[in-house]
Amino acid sequence: MLGVISNSDGRADAVSAALNIFRAAEATLAVHCGDVGGRHVLDALASSTSVPGAFVWGDRDSDRMGLMRYAHSVGVDCLGLIGDLEFDQKRIAVLHGDDRKLLRRILDEQQHDILLIGHEMNLEDYTVGRTRVLNPGPLRGPGSAMLLDPASGKIKLVPL
Repeated sequence: MLGVISNSDGRADAVSAALNIFRAAEATLAVHCGDVGGRHVLDALASSTSVPGAFVWGDRDSDRMGLMRYAHSVGVDCLGLIGDLEFDQKRIAVLHGDDRKLLRRILDEQQHDILLIGHEMNLEDYTVGRTRVLNPGPLRGPGSAMLLDPASGKIKLVPL
């Protein structure tokens, strides 16, 4: 089980709430799809030893090298602009989604079973060829998080 969040924009409290849900659902990885919003959010992402965290940079993450160094120091994986994961025998790409050329390239290549994105301010769930595209929606406003079982393809959207 994967926990998926995006666009926390500095809301460490929402990240902590999502991690509590992920822990209760026995997720084995929390993936943040960008627009982290600061080191205090990485602290929240690192706070759960039972659910390791990883993230990609978003367009609002201006101190990218600082976030990468800090993430490393607290045990969170920085995947850079794009993450490439193997999970439950599924190939998963992670990116923020603001770079439309990169998004199009990933979809055109058809090398991934699942593409996790953020950036857009609403839930997305659609398929292009063999690639399922999922966006949990933002953590800000009436925020939400997503639980994903890659093996079965089942998702659960959890309001925060």
